Amino acid sequence: MLSLIYISFLCTWSSSTAFARAAAQPNLLKSLGSTTDSKRQLLQTSCKVTSKDIEGPFYKRNAPIQQITPALVPQVCKNNVANDRLILNGTIRQISDGNPCGKPTRAVLDVWQANADGEYSDHSALSTDFACRTRLVTNHDGIFTFSSIFPGRYDDGGFRPAHIHFQITPLDLNDRAIGKTLTTQMYFAQDHFLKPHDSCAMCSSDDPTLITHVSHQTDIKTFVGTWDVLLSSDDAN
Repeated sequence: MLSLIYISFLCTWSSSTAFARAAAQPNLLKSLGSTTDSKRQLLQTSCKVTSKDIEGPFYKRNAPIQQITPALVPQVCKNNVANDRLILNGTIRQISDGNPCGKPTRAVLDVWQANADGEYSDHSALSTDFACRTRLVTNHDGIFTFSSIFPGRYDDGGFRPAHIHFQITPLDLNDRAIGKTLTTQMYFAQDHFLKPHDSCAMCSSDDPTLITHVSHQTDIKTFVGTWDVLLSSDDAN
């Protein structure tokens, strides 16, 4: 499923010959699927609940909603070939009675991040600027995929590691919230400014459940990664 989404994304994201060649390399796409599957198997055996992290000062409500379909990979930040680009996929699961490793659940993901220069768009309530902000609705299997640009670090008296903010709310079949919202941040492995170098003392950039590994699959300027989320039973009604 994710491989099909990724193929569709590569075919529609850019008309450049580089991406046309990438879409025609099944071994690379197969490798992406294998990496995703192995990480999911590890998560399902470790059953570690995804940790909370602080919201931070730049959240803004009512970001535009985008549906995720096999034919459409939504963008968080508009892609620019001059920047390092990011493709992230994953599955939202939730612990339930008799299922400590959780089962896939439909959810809405409120996502926001800094641009390549480490700057956030205007987060004032009256602003209509929602650059690098969106809400994504997963399918009923909890699967999400999006593209973006790799977030820049910013200096708040000391550098923060590259990161993306999330608020994740599980939904029922009628798209009504069925539990608490998990507020957290996702980080990238091998970032020098993860703790203990993170300027945010309250942030959890050393938490393994919040760190994803990304790699180049088809292009030196394109990072691909998987981040699966396990919600606790406390996040459900």
